[in-house]
Amino acid sequence: MKQPPPSALDQCSAHVIYAAMLADLLAEQGITQTDLLADTGIESSELRALDGRLSARQFIALVRNARQLSGDPALAFRFGLQLKLSTHGFLGFAAMSASTLGEALELASRYFRTRFDFVGLVYYRQKGFGVVEMTEVVPLGEAYLFMVETFMTSFAVMCYNLLGEIPTNIEVRRSGAKPPHFDEAVKMFSARPVHFNQGVDQILIPEALLQRRLSLSDPAARQLAEAQCERELQTIRLQDDLVYRVTRALKDFDGAWPGLEQVARHLHLSGRTLKRKLQAQGTTFQTIVDSVRLEQARLLLSETGKSLDAIAASLGYSDTSNFNRAFKRWMDMTPAAFRRQHKQKN
Repeated sequence: MKQPPPSALDQCSAHVIYAAMLADLLAEQGITQTDLLADTGIESSELRALDGRLSARQFIALVRNARQLSGDPALAFRFGLQLKLSTHGFLGFAAMSASTLGEALELASRYFRTRFDFVGLVYYRQKGFGVVEMTEVVPLGEAYLFMVETFMTSFAVMCYNLLGEIPTNIEVRRSGAKPPHFDEAVKMFSARPVHFNQGVDQILIPEALLQRRLSLSDPAARQLAEAQCERELQTIRLQDDLVYRVTRALKDFDGAWPGLEQVARHLHLSGRTLKRKLQAQGTTFQTIVDSVRLEQARLLLSETGKSLDAIAASLGYSDTSNFNRAFKRWMDMTPAAFRRQHKQKN
């Protein structure tokens, strides 16, 4: 019997070390591996595999079980505090041996896929700041909130590992509303200003901080660690990368909004091949386009004063009414209502 094609949730993956560490954290609360791994499709033996990877679907199930069994809404914060730089393998060693904080962030962005590829991490410069931005590559549901809170906390740990302190002048932007557990959770470490309902998940680091020299800088060690990161990156199958590459291509295009054929040429594929490969991963080009459009629409509505006509045009809509209908289908409210709601909350 022919097997159904795998979805993007089965193609994208994460290094198994994070599941193993989450299991260890919950074991301290008396939660057994048997209970934690129930209905996840993960075997206990897999947690100790040196180079093992878990699918996004398995990771989502693991996070769901962990949250339910622990009853701890701030579990992601506690988990993030466990993630020292050495946890991240050769990626962590490359960051530790970088010359500056900015260089360490560039390396983290470049090789993040060796650790997770169902969320994206990009690093870029903008108006005197370095911006670290996290995005959802495939639909993760509530597990994405867990990932964001884990990452934001582990970033603080990384700063402490590299700089000996958690800087006071960084800024955090979160896409969603403030969780009920947030104020209690941030007491675990020295929190920095966090702004909610921003439409993006970002950390902004001032330029002066990016230039801070790292005490463990070692060019030779960095070169060796980066070479190993490159080898690990090559072991991740190309087909696992397709949804992410299409998402990045859509975001990186300048000018008119690209169609399927244009993106396919950018990825050195035919339009027919791209369509077939996406179908095999359980998604379509239009589904990815809608996801990127929604993300950018929310950002433009919340972060800029652009008119609805200008936003619709920048997203490739022929007229504003089409944009209004699409946005209402996604968010169950009009773009104007979303902008008003954002302003009221801020």
